[in-house]
Amino acid sequence: MAFLYPSFLFALSAISVPVILHLVQLRRAKRIEFSNVRFIQASKDLTASQRTLKEWLILLCRIFFIIFLVLAFAQPFLPAAESVAAADASDVTVVVDNSYSMQNMQEGEDLDLLTAAVDKAHSVLDLFPVSTAFSIVSSNKSNLGSSVQAGEAGSLLDNLAFTANTTGTVGRNSRNASHIFLISDFQKSTYNSRLLSELDSTCQIHILPLKGATTTNIAIDSAYLEDEFIRPASDNLLHVRIFNAGNEPVKDVPVKLFIDNQQVAALSIDIAAKQAAEAVLSFRLNGGSLKKAYVQVEDFPVEFDNAYYFTLAPSATIEIAEITDNAVNSVQRLYGNESFFRLSQFNAGNLDYAQVNASQLIVLNQVSSLSPALAASVANYVNSGGTVAVIPAAKGDVNGYESLFQNLSVPATMSEASAEATKTMLNAPDPENPFFKSIFSDYDPKMEMPEAVRSVIWARASEDVLKYRGGAPFLSRFDRGKGHLFLMAAPLGDDFSSLASHALFVPIMYKIAISSYKQEQQLSYTLAEGTISLPAGGINSTREGVYKLQHDSLAFIPEQQIRGRRLYFTVPSEMGEAGFYNLQLQDSTYTTLAFNYSQEESYLEQYSPDELRGLAGKNRENIHVYDYGDAFSVKGEFEKQFFGVKLWKYCLILCLFFLMAEIALVRLL
Repeated sequence: MAFLYPSFLFALSAISVPVILHLVQLRRAKRIEFSNVRFIQASKDLTASQRTLKEWLILLCRIFFIIFLVLAFAQPFLPAAESVAAADASDVTVVVDNSYSMQNMQEGEDLDLLTAAVDKAHSVLDLFPVSTAFSIVSSNKSNLGSSVQAGEAGSLLDNLAFTANTTGTVGRNSRNASHIFLISDFQKSTYNSRLLSELDSTCQIHILPLKGATTTNIAIDSAYLEDEFIRPASDNLLHVRIFNAGNEPVKDVPVKLFIDNQQVAALSIDIAAKQAAEAVLSFRLNGGSLKKAYVQVEDFPVEFDNAYYFTLAPSATIEIAEITDNAVNSVQRLYGNESFFRLSQFNAGNLDYAQVNASQLIVLNQVSSLSPALAASVANYVNSGGTVAVIPAAKGDVNGYESLFQNLSVPATMSEASAEATKTMLNAPDPENPFFKSIFSDYDPKMEMPEAVRSVIWARASEDVLKYRGGAPFLSRFDRGKGHLFLMAAPLGDDFSSLASHALFVPIMYKIAISSYKQEQQLSYTLAEGTISLPAGGINSTREGVYKLQHDSLAFIPEQQIRGRRLYFTVPSEMGEAGFYNLQLQDSTYTTLAFNYSQEESYLEQYSPDELRGLAGKNRENIHVYDYGDAFSVKGEFEKQFFGVKLWKYCLILCLFFLMAEIALVRLL
């Protein structure tokens, strides 16, 4: 046992005072004369031994009262188990995880984990003297490393709210603290044990895990369209990926689709444990403006990931440039009769290269003479992100096509097609091929297929769309640079191929055209997206000003710049709420962007205290991991380990006990 203020022990000399008083009171009895003894109250006879015992008991009570009063001021304590920790630590950092996973309920309690973490943090504040300086750090902000007193630190804790950010740092200034407390659920999906290695080994690190009531959580992972081309006033399909992070399967999960706050579709799905399932929802877009949409599921208690926000807008018309020797052909009839295609035809000898390069799809339709300049221009177009479909000519300049193939590193050779050549039947398309997705309502593997000759031969491609019987490719896709080249092995004339008159011709050419369409704006982004790029073609670059993201009454100004007719900006870290944000310049809205939370917080599986000890390492004596449980007390455990057991309270209680005992002896005996 030791004393915090041993100088008070000199006051034990005051024990002599009751001893002296006791000796003085040992005097002879005095004789008192009364005129009449009838009025004297009868007194209880006391023996000399009884009186002596009472006086000794009173003396002992007075002595012990003084002893324990002095000890209370001297503040005795049992030494701490950890001698390396200073009992009078002056700098303390408390890190509280307020990420969205803390919406989970605490095991055995009717309160969420954030509330439990705040309560535990308050108990940490009570451990230290009033002179201690505290730094409060949360997942999204801190008091900027500045030191505050316990009262202000308590206010900071009470004002914590859920945030989209995850715990990643304790702050640069906090690393010099003598004690750091980490209070979190320590998710396996987000916790980074390397955080501990960044801290000074002389700093005492206290890990206080909180036990969640469940790991079950239903969340929307992502949503995507059947194809990127959204047809107005037509049925479109939206795929929604929903996962179950729990250990038990769930049934009849309701999934609802809202467009402009109006429910347009709903269904229920079953999801196996730790698995994902896809819900396919059909919708129609009316009008030509951008629509705000979201998908919603019902789940409790973790609710931040129950909604997934995205934007929908009817796709713009696909610009197609057909370079051909014959103005009237099957391709012209196909693309020219559809309102969402805008077809421009050119002769190889009279090209508007600017208009051709501005198109989303170039169709080289049986061009007999392909100049080196055109071959080079088409190759640059593909490498820059364009899509080209090559339908070879029956007779023509083979060298021009060979030059195009060489520029694009396509391992293909071409020969003149012959009408007398034997036509080979094509294999039925693979229904699992993404190219044919949603084409067949009732797939028949024995369907009648077209036949064709083979005038272009190649061996390797990025993807074979159609093949001859025997395995040779008929239609393949080559990915080159940022773009794609679709190559057909035979001309479309009736003497060389029957594809143009077959039912597959229309969906194949539609798919090639639609694959050339690129949504310049994604359906949605995450708040942790980093840098976002948008086309600046619709932005008036002559207007000066700063672009901002407006969400309700909040405005965020991101880091931004315009390069190559594109706007690049970084998602501000202060943006912490999912939803819709208007991208504005001088109060004029350019577009609306949808932002969602990162899905890492949706996985509620936690590290146990034993696992945390393993991650901390055996040789880190300054890292202390506490067990969780209903009987766990941070204050009690910490005081025993670092401050020792304080005994002054017990001394004060005994002091009062002996004082009351003395009063009882004097009055009742």
